[in-house]
Amino acid sequence: MSAAAAAGALVLVALLMILPPRGRGLHRLAAASSSPPGLVDRRRKLSLGGTDLTRTTGRRLGRLTLAAAISAVFLGSLGLHVLVSVAAVGVIVTVVFWQRAKHRRRSAAAVLRAQVIEACDVLSADLTAGRPPAEALDGAATICADLQIASAACRLGGDVPAALELLAENPGAEGLRALAAAWRVADESGAPFAAITDRLAESLRADEAIRRQTAASLAGARATARLLAVLPFFGAALGYALGADPITFLTATHPGAAVLAAGLALSITGLTWTDHLAKEQTP
Repeated sequence: MSAAAAAGALVLVALLMILPPRGRGLHRLAAASSSPPGLVDRRRKLSLGGTDLTRTTGRRLGRLTLAAAISAVFLGSLGLHVLVSVAAVGVIVTVVFWQRAKHRRRSAAAVLRAQVIEACDVLSADLTAGRPPAEALDGAATICADLQIASAACRLGGDVPAALELLAENPGAEGLRALAAAWRVADESGAPFAAITDRLAESLRADEAIRRQTAASLAGARATARLLAVLPFFGAALGYALGADPITFLTATHPGAAVLAAGLALSITGLTWTDHLAKEQTP
């Protein structure tokens, strides 16, 4: 078996071990649909609270560790060059997908925040026009699809604030927690709900403006971190232009492998630290 074929087979094995089995989501859905409503709600809260997520993450990390160990043993038998090359490519691809996934999550959260603000505007306008809260919430649900659950709870006489608080666990839907508090206050004290939602929409819009200003000010730092992460590739190209062979040095010698590992570790640390600082500064 050639080194390329062995590397491809091991990558395929690693992916198969990391990916969850097919049909697991269908089994969960079937179990949930056959359970009493109260039990389904408790399960959903536990899942959002992190119990199911931690368990799933632990299983995937276990599969990843086992796949990495098997890959290291087989690739090590093929030589240091193959082992270091495949490991470096795997780390780089993982970091690229990780950064893209975080960017997609941030974009999705920003879209959801904008939908929540617009839904609060629609809710306030409908309530001011004299529409009942259930109909007003239906109108807001056409703007923000996540509110359809709360709208259904309102039509069925359920606990709307509890549904809103549950939805607020989603990234970008944090404003629904304030809407849940406003709904509860208006329901218990008889305060004008239209005025409360109007002020809530203004507050959420001001928070979003601050968040966008902060993100714009941090865009330079994020771009600098990404540029520093890819500079080693330009350094390798410069080495080839000068007549050297940096890739062979990095992958076929023990000092080069140590330098490559240290460089990858420092690049990943820089990206992670920059994201951490940017996250702390974002309201």
